[in-house]
Order: sequence, then C-alpha cells, then structure tokens
Amino acid sequence: MKRVVLTGNGLSVGLNPDFSLKSITERFFDRLDEEHRDFIEHHMKENYSQLDFEEAISSIEQVYDSLAHYNDFLNGEKGSNFLDAYKLENTEIEKHIEAIKTIIHEYTSSILDLIINNVKQKDITDKLQPFVEWLVDTIDTSDEIDLFTLNFDLLLETILLTYYESEKFADFHFRAKQWSAIKNDWQYYFDPDRSKQIHPVNYENNVRLHHLHGSLSSFKDLKSGRLFKITTEALKDNNLYDNIFEHGVIPSIVTGGGKSLKVQQNPFNYYYTEFKKAMVIDELLCDELYIVGYSFRDEHINKAIIDRLKKSRKNENPKPLKIIIVDFAMDDSTKLEFIERVNTALQLPRNHAFKLGDERILFEGANSINGVQMTS
Repeated sequence: MKRVVLTGNGLSVGLNPDFSLKSITERFFDRLDEEHRDFIEHHMKENYSQLDFEEAISSIEQVYDSLAHYNDFLNGEKGSNFLDAYKLENTEIEKHIEAIKTIIHEYTSSILDLIINNVKQKDITDKLQPFVEWLVDTIDTSDEIDLFTLNFDLLLETILLTYYESEKFADFHFRAKQWSAIKNDWQYYFDPDRSKQIHPVNYENNVRLHHLHGSLSSFKDLKSGRLFKITTEALKDNNLYDNIFEHGVIPSIVTGGGKSLKVQQNPFNYYYTEFKKAMVIDELLCDELYIVGYSFRDEHINKAIIDRLKKSRKNENPKPLKIIIVDFAMDDSTKLEFIERVNTALQLPRNHAFKLGDERILFEGANSINGVQMTS
C-alpha cells in the first residue's frame, strides 16, 4: 500500500492560530516603518491588502528583481557605455536594492521568528493528538509513505522524531561538516543520491519527508550555493535568526510571487517531482491520498492531483484512488465555499464533484481524520 499525505497551512493553524496567513501578514506590516509601508502600498496598487502577505511579498520581489537585473546591466561593459552615452552615474541604485532587501529580510524574519519557538510537543499533544495517532498508524501500516508539507514549520519533523528514531525516515540530506555559526553543530547537505549512499538505513522503511516550500531549518549558502539544513535541536538552541544574514546564508523557502519559477529550483524541484511521480507515473502511483489543511491555491500542486484523479476515472484500466480531504470549516456556508473551491481547482466533472456530506471530505479540523479506516 503506497500512501501520500499532503499538509498545508490549515494543519499549522490547528496547532497555533498565530500561524494563519492573516496573523503572519499583520505581524509583517506591524514591523514595517511608515516609509516601507508606503513603498509596499504604492507597488501593490489595487491589490494592496494587509491581509495577504503573498501579494505583499510578491510586489516587493518584483521590484527587487527588476532593480537587481538593471544594476547587473549597468555594472557590465554595455551598461558602462550606456551611462557614458547619457552622462549618467550609477551611485544610488545599490542603496535602493539594499533598502528593498531590508524589507524582504523583515518579512522573512517576521514569519520565521514567530514560528521557530512555537512548535512544541506539549502543544501538539494538547491540540493535535488524534491527528498524530492517525498519522503514526498510517505510517506503520504503509508499505511506502511520502509525507509532503507546504509549511515552513517543523511540525511533521517534531512528530516523527517523537515517535521514531531519526534513522527511521528519510529527508534527503547527509551529514557534511560542522558550522561555526551554530557552535559547531553539523550542516546536512541536500543531495538525495548521496544521502541514500551514505545513510541507506534511513530509506529502508520507505518513510520519506518532503518540504515542498522549504522549512525553518533549511538554508542556502550564498557563497558556495550549497543547500543544507541543521537539526531541529540546533535550530532551537541557537539564536540563528537574530543575525542570520551576517552568516552569508538565506532561508531556503518559497514565498510570495514567482512560485512557478522558484519551484523549478532545488530542493523544491526535487520535492515537487517526487510528488508528481506519485500522481502521474503508473508504476509509482499512490493508492491513497490524504490532504490536510491545504487551501488548493497552488496551481502546480493542483495540476498533479488532477492528473491522479483522471487516472482513477479512466474507462479502461483505471487506477483506483482513495482520497480524503480535511479542512477546518465549521459552518455549512464555509464548508460549501471550500467544496466549490476544491471542485473548481481540481476540475472535477459534475458526476465526480464533491458535495456537502461527502465522506471523502472531513471538516472541523485535522483531528477529524482519526476515525478514517485504513485500507488493509
């Protein structure tokens, strides 16, 4: 039995309401000074909203990318000729780029320092224990299981490390070298092939963890370009995010605009490719798909799920799929709104569309999945 579990922001909100996109966005705007706030409002134009950080960071990134690209041109031979021809000077653009980068850093920090110390085992036990019990049982009864999370937090890692030894699941990294920035704790480089060679025991149980949009503990070294992570313990024991940008690294996460471009880069491309394989390649198809707390707003994720559902509906040689979707809606109007969004996002024909009361959609939070019966 091959299973896939996909978790989104709703699961994290079930642990801590402050993890909601609204709360994170408000925190972001609260940290900005008036000049930065005016800058964002100007560039977002009619899309200006202090409730949607995706739009906010997208507007900033677009300006930053354009300025950086233009500055690279000016620093080259053709750019130098351009400046000479029009008697221009390039003395301030780098300062503009640094100012915009400051906003991006403020945004990143506002998310990460909120999350970093708020994934605690006690809270998981108090608020999500039925979900945890279901997840552990699902892992234990699977021939293969891939856990995909769209969240930056370390919720799934914390659960896994509570119930299993670290050697019992794979995260596609291998131990590389010590890092002085965190008191000589280890860096773990991202390299799926080498990870399997060096740590084969991690892959024996066929339990694999994928961070589709990166995580708190994942970074990119700006000098070497290497992708690496540090352990959950090292992350919590060191105040790395207090001065992260002084160490020449940036968080390896996907936020804001240009998601379709970012997911083409590693490690995100690798994780998404693994998700897509389980949805489209006949020999690797998942038999069961569990989706918890996902908003169905990422088109590349939706496309893969659409392909898997189409295979289950084929007239000849269909590939059956058990699908369970869990959302946090509490009242009928919100439930109907969610169902309509799912049907539209997954392009479901009318005779296959979800309906209110459908046993394939569960509401009122992640813990509602605890009663789902496993296929033997």
